[in-house]
Amino acid sequence: FTPRKTGSGWSRTNKERIARLLKNGRMEAAGLAKITAAKRDGSWTLLDSVEALEVPDDLRRALGGAGMRKFGALTPGRRKEHLRTLVTAKRPSTRAKRIADIVRVARGVDADGR
Repeated sequence: FTPRKTGSGWSRTNKERIARLLKNGRMEAAGLAKITAAKRDGSWTLLDSVEALEVPDDLRRALGGAGMRKFGALTPGRRKEHLRTLVTAKRPSTRAKRIADIVRVARGVDADGR
């Protein structure tokens, strides 16, 4: 395994893998330390809203009714991909750009404007 980067989000599958390791007594001290740090810095729950396919209010407003219907018609994997880009944006300007990209996708235009 590659060591986790500090602050990287923990997906549902990561947490399921952790649960299996803990249940089987196979979690090492270094792994427990990473989990503790993730719970402390917020990265443990960072992707929970993505896994639940929760659409943030700012994206919902930008999409509007028709856009929300089109966004909802995307496969769950595609929606997660787009939502993950939002929750991992570090700057408001990056988040705004990513929202604009998602709106374009929902309108049937790819991120490059085609």
